[in-house]
Amino acid sequence: MIAVPSLRPSKKHLSGLGRAAAAALLLLSVSACASAPGSGSVGSKGGPTANATLDDKARVQLRLARAAQEAGNSASAVRFYRAVLDQAPGHVGALLGLGETLSESGAPADAVVELQKAAAAVPDNVEVQTALGRALVRANRPADALNRFDALLRRNGDDLRAHLNRGVALDLAGRHPEAQTEYRHVLTAEPNNVAATANLGLSLALSGNAEGVPILERLVQSGVDSPRIRQNLALAYGLKGDLEAAARVARLDLDDGNVRSNLAFYETARQLVAAKP
Repeated sequence: MIAVPSLRPSKKHLSGLGRAAAAALLLLSVSACASAPGSGSVGSKGGPTANATLDDKARVQLRLARAAQEAGNSASAVRFYRAVLDQAPGHVGALLGLGETLSESGAPADAVVELQKAAAAVPDNVEVQTALGRALVRANRPADALNRFDALLRRNGDDLRAHLNRGVALDLAGRHPEAQTEYRHVLTAEPNNVAATANLGLSLALSGNAEGVPILERLVQSGVDSPRIRQNLALAYGLKGDLEAAARVARLDLDDGNVRSNLAFYETARQLVAAKP
C-alpha cells in the first residue's frame, strides 16, 4: 500500500517517488525467486556459521523469536532476538533474524547495523549478504545495496534472487532500464516468477513505458491474490493518467481516505515521471 499526501513536483519528491516505488517492489523480491544453490540457513548444518554457544533458555528464546517473526509479530520477535544476543552477542542466527525483523518493520537503519555485524562474522553467507542488501535498499542506500548484490553475483552469476534484488536497487536509484534487464534475466530462467513479473511491470510504469500496465493487469486477472500487486497496478494506472481505473483497483484493498490520498500521489507521480529527462 502506498498512501502519500498530495505533493508539489520537485526533484526531492521525485526521489521520494523512487523510494515509495522501491518499497512496493522490495517486498515482492523475498521468496518467489529461487535461492542461490548451497545457501544454507545461518547456523544450519549445511551453511557457514559463526554462532556463540547458547544455553537452554537462550535456545528457547531463539525458537520463540523465529516463531514470532514468521507470525508477523515484530515486537515480540525483536524482544526475543535481543534477549538471545544479550546472552550471546555474536550469535549470527539471532543477528540475522533481528536484522530482518527490524528491516521488515520499518527500522532499516537499525537493521543495517545488526546485519553488518552478521556479515562481518560470516562474509561468505548468502542469506546474510542478501538480507543486508535488502535492508540497505529499505534504508535508501541503493549504491551500497548494489555493491552487495554485485559481490553475490561475482561469486554466483546464477543467483536469481540477487538479480531480482539488484533490480530493486537499480529502480530505487532511478536506473529503470537496467532494473528491467535484471527482471527479464530472472524471467528467462523462471517465466512464471510472479515477483519478477510484477517488478518489471511497475518498473516499466515508473519509466513512463505503457507496457507496464498490461503486465500488471495480466497478473491480477490471472488470480494472483496480492494486495501489493493490485496497488502496484493502481499506481501504474495513475502514472498513465487513468485515475478512474486507479481508484477502482485501489478500492479493492483500501478505505476511501487512503484511496483519496493515493490518487493525489498518483497525479503528482505522473507529473514527475513525465518531467524526467
